[in-house]
Amino acid sequence: MAEVLYRKWRPQSFAEVAGQEAVTRTLRNSIASGKLSHAYLFCGPRGTGKTTLGRLLAKAANCAVPIEGEPCNKCESCGAFNEGRAIDFVEQDAASHNSVDDIRQLRENVGLTPMAGGRKVYLLDEVHMLSSAAQNALLKTLEEPPPHIIFVLATTEAHKVQATIMSRCQRFDLKRIPMTATVARLRYICEQEGFALDDESLEDIARTATGSLRDAVNALEQVVTYYGKSPSQEQVREALGLTVDARSGQLVQLLLTGDLTESLRLAGRVRDDGVDIKQFNKQLVRYLRGMLLTKAGATESLELPAEMASEVKALSKDVPRAEIIRALGTFGRIDFKEDTLSSLPLELAVVEFVSAMPEGATARVPRSPEPKPQREVKGPVAGEPKAAPATVAPELPQARVTAPAKAAAVPSANGDDLLTRVRTSLRESDKTLDALLNGSCEVVSSDGERVVLGFYHTFHLERAESGANKAGLEKAFSEALGRQVTIKLEHMPREPRGKPKGGHLVEAARQLGAKDRPREQP
Repeated sequence: MAEVLYRKWRPQSFAEVAGQEAVTRTLRNSIASGKLSHAYLFCGPRGTGKTTLGRLLAKAANCAVPIEGEPCNKCESCGAFNEGRAIDFVEQDAASHNSVDDIRQLRENVGLTPMAGGRKVYLLDEVHMLSSAAQNALLKTLEEPPPHIIFVLATTEAHKVQATIMSRCQRFDLKRIPMTATVARLRYICEQEGFALDDESLEDIARTATGSLRDAVNALEQVVTYYGKSPSQEQVREALGLTVDARSGQLVQLLLTGDLTESLRLAGRVRDDGVDIKQFNKQLVRYLRGMLLTKAGATESLELPAEMASEVKALSKDVPRAEIIRALGTFGRIDFKEDTLSSLPLELAVVEFVSAMPEGATARVPRSPEPKPQREVKGPVAGEPKAAPATVAPELPQARVTAPAKAAAVPSANGDDLLTRVRTSLRESDKTLDALLNGSCEVVSSDGERVVLGFYHTFHLERAESGANKAGLEKAFSEALGRQVTIKLEHMPREPRGKPKGGHLVEAARQLGAKDRPREQP
């Protein structure tokens, strides 16, 4: 049977241990100077190297010729440890051997001398699981240990270990593995195993592991088992559940403008697409956390994909820190235990956040660097044009109200039909563009060479203009019309018309006192 990767590539020397340099340096110095303690306590989150360090300590302490505190990995003793047959190393799970009788048996064995002539090392994993009576029994052994015995205790919950036990151990607190160290170790494993993953994919894997190297290696193995040795970044993200980042960022931007209707519509589209709502909310919280870190100037701790990091930095500039914290509190405490498939908890959080927004909050979202000029009127246009104040109309140049000779604008119904056809085609080929067009814009005009799209919100306009999105829109509209056309994108704020919309949740929010945010004037 093939050995799992995290066991196969468990570090065989202190130098191979990732992200715990302070601890490994101290242990190496102790071994090199021959000043080993009789008991060590390794504390830290899962997957950070507690049992690995305990095994390395045991191997180095019994090595015939340690080199500057490192095991030589060549002598008979090191060979026995590497092959799992070291007779003077005892690893015991305290979670399943947590009774007084188990510790009494251990105390009886402690009196036996090492069979290989070195030191006998006992590694007790999850020592906090010992009963109170068992910890008291262990304490007696720690107080008066034989000279040939070393105890290594490991725990993820140090606060549950008796203070009297801690006081008799050298304590080392292991930190979560930094993403750079995790990526370096994953890259090394990929090189040895013949896997072909780019650095962006390795960063995605490291990011989801949240500081646990074992979880990261397990995730790597899962990805290559499913997609083969050369998975694409998109396949890696799909395997890790990271394909919802873009729309989580869109929802954050909608929330910060106070747009309750569009926020709930987006949440509904996410649900209808079959996305895991709990995972989607995790991405939303991660996006908000990135904004908070950026606001605090801790950009080195972002650990976000490059495209998302730049978006987060731009958005967080003019958003008050208090609003970001409030959003984190609202969406960070959502409980999906009752129904993990329902979008209701997310929708209720959306209503709660927007309903409590202070006045003027919409102005805090970054706008376009330069204000968009007022839209030219090219004959009949799709939708209802916004009526300009009487004092403004006489000041408009004549050219602004005269349609160019060849610009035959489409009627409203035809514009809606064109947009529907384009969205239908994008639903299969590019869901991101489909979501971008859904309820956020309308066809202002369409002639033989150009289609003008008016976007209601500047952040939708900016997203449409960014990257390859505009080229994708031109391709989609060209295919729908059967001829090559160019796309012009405009900011076209709209006033609320007729009866307020938004569905039952919006109506419920209004009944509770929530007010619709006023639209900004162009």
